[in-house]
Amino acid sequence: MSDDNQKKQDDQKDGVNPVAAVVTGAVVGAAAVGIAGAAVMANDDNRKKVEEAIDEAKDNVNDMKKDVDEKIVEGQEKVNEVVTAVKNSTQDEVKDTK
Repeated sequence: MSDDNQKKQDDQKDGVNPVAAVVTGAVVGAAAVGIAGAAVMANDDNRKKVEEAIDEAKDNVNDMKKDVDEKIVEGQEKVNEVVTAVKNSTQDEVKDTK
């Protein structure tokens, strides 16, 4: 039994544990992104640009919402017109059959 355990230990001495490599890579990557983000936000000009981009995105979303709301109202009006026309038409047909 000890020979098998020794062989496993010898095999692991030469290699890198893949789980440890993945965790280390993730930590290094996250740190690099954090440092880059901090560097960008540290500069006042860059911070203003980011704030402007966020504000512009908010404005675009609000404009799209308004457009969608208007189209929904237009669609509801058209549906109401069709429903009214169908009701009138069916009432006329019922009167004609009497």
